[in-house]
Amino acid sequence: MSERITVSFDEPVARRVRQCGARTRGGASGYLERLVRQDELREGLRAHGRWFAEHPGYDEDAQAEAAAAHDAPR
Repeated sequence: MSERITVSFDEPVARRVRQCGARTRGGASGYLERLVRQDELREGLRAHGRWFAEHPGYDEDAQAEAAAAHDAPR
């Protein structure tokens, strides 16, 4: 469900949003929504990178466990 909000931009930013919205699916709303989604994705990727940095060796351990499970007799 869509929600209507009001935003205020200075004139150059408002002009840019209108220009991009005019040539984008969904108009200005679709353009701004895609910018927000892209920002969410970047934020998630940074968090993912931080988690792996805080858990060194996790990838190697997971790969070793997967290999052991694959090689285990059935």
